[in-house]
Amino acid sequence: MIRALCGALGVMLALTSAGVAQRPELPAGPNRELVSRECQACHDLGMVIGATGLTREGWTNILAEMATYGMNVAPDDQAKIIDYLSTYLGPR
Repeated sequence: MIRALCGALGVMLALTSAGVAQRPELPAGPNRELVSRECQACHDLGMVIGATGLTREGWTNILAEMATYGMNVAPDDQAKIIDYLSTYLGPR
């Protein structure tokens, strides 16, 4: 009984640790918090990080598509978001 309980606790701890370790995080840089806040208003940052490699034009198109889903970000902030994404998550 104790062995089974310890095994179950070990599995739960491993799953919890794995979940924490896999939390996506944006690279450090200017306007990181703006990007994090605006993108997470609708979805997980994993979706943003999963699109790494897009060109500036690609990120611009993504933001235009997000606007069709209701994203409401001022043009100045959109420019900052595109700058951040194309610089830190653009093509290598």
